Amino acid sequence: MNVLKKFFNEIFENRDLIRYLTVFDLKSKVARTYLGILWWVLDPLLYMAIFYLLVHVILGRGGPDYPIILFTALIPLKWTTACLVDATTAISGKGRIIKQIYVPKIVFVVIRLLVNTFKFAISAVVLFLFLTIYGVPLHASMLYFPIIVLVHALVLLPVMVMFAHLGIYFKDIKNFMQYVARMLLYLSPVMFTLDTVPKQFVAIFFLNPMTTFIESYRNVLIHGTEPMWGPLGIIVLVAMVVLFFALRLLFKYENEYAKVM
Repeated sequence: MNVLKKFFNEIFENRDLIRYLTVFDLKSKVARTYLGILWWVLDPLLYMAIFYLLVHVILGRGGPDYPIILFTALIPLKWTTACLVDATTAISGKGRIIKQIYVPKIVFVVIRLLVNTFKFAISAVVLFLFLTIYGVPLHASMLYFPIIVLVHALVLLPVMVMFAHLGIYFKDIKNFMQYVARMLLYLSPVMFTLDTVPKQFVAIFFLNPMTTFIESYRNVLIHGTEPMWGPLGIIVLVAMVVLFFALRLLFKYENEYAKVM
């Protein structure tokens, strides 16, 4: 439990630094583009348009509700893959800072999570506008959406900590993440729904946590039902165990990172 206590202490003590670096990262990304913050709105729409054109128009798959089925899965998936890819260089990419001054390494991981979560929040606004335009009625179950997002972030954090640590010693891990991103796409019910999957294979899909999240997002946003509380609870418990061991690993070796880089 000392590991978790240290984690919360370092986040609290460095909260101003985390806020400053998060805002700085977001502003610097906006400053380097002509469209600025508008790009964060266009990005999820273009992302969905590509898959919609490929699957629905060219391949003739899906149905009348396919756009909202696709969008509600693509946005969380994009958030997930962005966090995991960024995590691989969250610490290794800060070599100059680490070699000059001591900064708790967990700070850099949390910043990457916050930056991508902010972008996800903008995409979520676009998603809700899209659902409204498409005629999906507002219902009480949508209030569960922030809870699912919070759980999703809690699950992403330990995996990001692990990848940030590995990124110090294995420089090729970021390239490997491209294949992980593709696996998450094809092994999650993103471009299809589980009712189209043979029953004997449904349980296999739930071995991938993204399946639970995608189904929960669709439940609360489209179907007007509750999230998958049982599977979500199990995922959180596993994530807390992984977070404990990931933090132990990070805190044990963080003073050696400067020597390795």
